[in-house]
Amino acid sequence: MIRKYVPIIKTGDAELRALSNVDNAVKNFAMPLFEITRGRKTRNAEEGVIAKKVEFISNHFSEIPFILDLTSDKTLTNSEINQLHSSNNNYERWTQFCIENKDIFGKFYPVIQIEEEDDYENYLCKLFEQVKILVQHFDFIVFRSQNEIEAKDLITDIKGLLDKDTFNSINLHEKLIYVLDYKYIKDVDKCANTAKIFIGALNTLGIKNIVLSSTSFPSNVSEHMSETDYAKFEIKEFDFFNIVKSRLNSLNVNLIYSDYASINPIRNDNIFARGWIPRIDVPSVDKNIHCMRQRREKTENYAKAYADIAQKVAKQTYFTDLFDSDITSWGNTEIQNASKGNVGGAIPSFWISVRMNIYFKLVSLKLFDYIG
Repeated sequence: MIRKYVPIIKTGDAELRALSNVDNAVKNFAMPLFEITRGRKTRNAEEGVIAKKVEFISNHFSEIPFILDLTSDKTLTNSEINQLHSSNNNYERWTQFCIENKDIFGKFYPVIQIEEEDDYENYLCKLFEQVKILVQHFDFIVFRSQNEIEAKDLITDIKGLLDKDTFNSINLHEKLIYVLDYKYIKDVDKCANTAKIFIGALNTLGIKNIVLSSTSFPSNVSEHMSETDYAKFEIKEFDFFNIVKSRLNSLNVNLIYSDYASINPIRNDNIFARGWIPRIDVPSVDKNIHCMRQRREKTENYAKAYADIAQKVAKQTYFTDLFDSDITSWGNTEIQNASKGNVGGAIPSFWISVRMNIYFKLVSLKLFDYIG
């Protein structure tokens, strides 16, 4: 079963907090793509093991289909993830990990891992063996490109796989999901032009299930804030998807909407090391994310600053419109509680969770209004 919304989610603390507070309406709508990241570093686990990330997914998402990948962010990886990603013995660690966790995770679709080799034939052989193993155990397997160069190369590689006699009997092209991931988009029209080309090429290979992903939320909101400590960002992902879809003409493609659920793919966790300006962000029905911040007094604690911002946010039309549209969530409630002085968290990652949680509910209820 392939659902119509694929949020791409790293397994960081903020993301998992947001997900742990979504309701069944969201879970039953989405098919997340999880990027496994390392756990929190501790005295006993300096590398941050992935066991708790695996446990979270199995506890919260074993009853719905999802896609499973490994992070490519070097700041979020460790030796465990590097070993899972390795092409040694035809990606043996990754294929074993997926198969061994099949019963624990429930219905999931693994992303094919790709590691460069000095010799192209050797690279393609290892890729072939990985695909051959995983396709025997899963309803779908997933290829994912994260930039235009990757897309060009990977489409060529997939053609090489499809041309092999081994896959003729199982109609491999019907078992492929391709994630065309544009990450952060600036020029929507330019990206739409290349997306049309890549989707057309995939379609000629018989691949019909194509996930189109992007985000328009910036990595550093402060750079865009006005003197009034307010900014709003249009959620351009919807327009990007609609433009691409309109340009596909009569192609027989199952185009699936995807985004990063209001999280920029580039992490900037270190930006908070010397303190931060408290900020609350609210995704809204007008297809914008509204951001409001307030500098705290030197003697004021962070919780008081967040309470003050929440009081202002709670009065804004973009916030009250969520309730008028029956978009209620843990995130909405946390803002309401903070406006009354009950601040659930006084660190940036908590309020990232709030934004993301509201975003999930907004998309699950409004996606088809936005993309038709």
